[in-house]
Amino acid sequence: MNRFWWYELRLAAAFLVAGGAAGWLAGHVATGFYGAFLVYGAWQAYRLTGFLRWLQRGRLNDPPELPGVWGELCYLVYRHHDRALRKRRRLGERLQRYQATAAALPDAAVVLDRDQGIQWFNEAASQLLHLKSRSDVGQRIDNLLRHPDFVAYLHGGDYSEPLVLSALVEEGRVLQIHIVPYGQDQRLLVARDITRMHRLEVMRRDFVANVSHELRTPLAVISGYLETLLEHGKTGVAEPDAEGALAAMKQQADRMMRLIEDLLTIARLETGEGQGADRPVDVPALLRSLEKEARALNRDAGHAIELELDEGLWLRGNARDLYSAFLNLVSNAIQYTPPGGHVTVSWHRRGDEACFCVTDDGIGIPAPAIPRLTERFYRVDPGRSRAAGGTGLGLAIVKHVLNYHGGELHVESTPGRGSTFCCIFPAARVLPPPGRTRTGQQDGEDGAETACHENLTKPSRE
Repeated sequence: MNRFWWYELRLAAAFLVAGGAAGWLAGHVATGFYGAFLVYGAWQAYRLTGFLRWLQRGRLNDPPELPGVWGELCYLVYRHHDRALRKRRRLGERLQRYQATAAALPDAAVVLDRDQGIQWFNEAASQLLHLKSRSDVGQRIDNLLRHPDFVAYLHGGDYSEPLVLSALVEEGRVLQIHIVPYGQDQRLLVARDITRMHRLEVMRRDFVANVSHELRTPLAVISGYLETLLEHGKTGVAEPDAEGALAAMKQQADRMMRLIEDLLTIARLETGEGQGADRPVDVPALLRSLEKEARALNRDAGHAIELELDEGLWLRGNARDLYSAFLNLVSNAIQYTPPGGHVTVSWHRRGDEACFCVTDDGIGIPAPAIPRLTERFYRVDPGRSRAAGGTGLGLAIVKHVLNYHGGELHVESTPGRGSTFCCIFPAARVLPPPGRTRTGQQDGEDGAETACHENLTKPSRE
């Protein structure tokens, strides 16, 4: 038997002995025992009142000092409360960690109840789904996101496949939505921004369609002329315009060869193959060699080409790729500037950065087309570009070269007034001219001159 029960038995016995003794002295023993029971009961009622008052105050972490059974009962209640408090604290800490983890997710997460009401959502849901933390909790999700496809998906009950929507809350943003049932009729809505992936997929489809179209035209020309020549060969009749047919086939074959070379160049730039040879590049010498080739391209157009160079500005990079990118920009300027126009090529500092700019007074580019210029096979004027022999990959090559060198392409253009294309290179790539070698040639000049004179990468206009 526990000690608190011994205490209660001793206390009851003491009351009975005292009551019996008082009754014996008064000549009423039974009345004495009855009075002892009443006093003992009043004492227990007093302690019960103290126990209830302690419970009502709610300060269970501060139990009163009571003897006997009531003290043990207070201790048991306190211990149970302390364990529950610690368990609740641990659960609260875990819940906070889970919510912090969910809040840090880049994907939007929304907890829904059985009636599609919002119970909780993270910060990404505020940005992607435009939910408001105070006013939207408790609201039905289908009252806030009313896109018909989303409402049908939400109430359809088949969540095996995600839903892709292009304009759920914002034009131009593509979201992938997946609902995961869990618990007792609860659902977790996860929304992911796949706008970039969607654009890449569209670009991939456009790329396949465009490259097929680009190859179909020259192949059709070559195939048609070959059929004509074969037909005349069978009949023994001389082809009156055989020279013109062969010239057309040669032209289209050259066009396909340039297209394949440009595709291989882009593949090499994307994989990083051969791009590890970072050396000091004498950009002024490279641009002087480029000017010679530009004047050869400009022989019949009569453009005025001006070259503005900072002789003390070199670059760390790949001379071959830089030459290809610069020549593409200069070729485009010559191609899209009417005869007699002006083309200015400049190489200068802009703060700590280096800047290569090509400015012309040609036909210009519409503003909506500027963000798409570096897409493969994108043309502002398809007919004119194909007629000039361009492949539509030149600016895509420029973009990849600049990405490798940590640079950026800035384009400013006004239709009818001309365009300016600037390649901005970071300060980490800028170098001062090194000292002279034993042969008197500057370091890095051989690499630039080799790339220039061997013409390792032909310009891909547009």
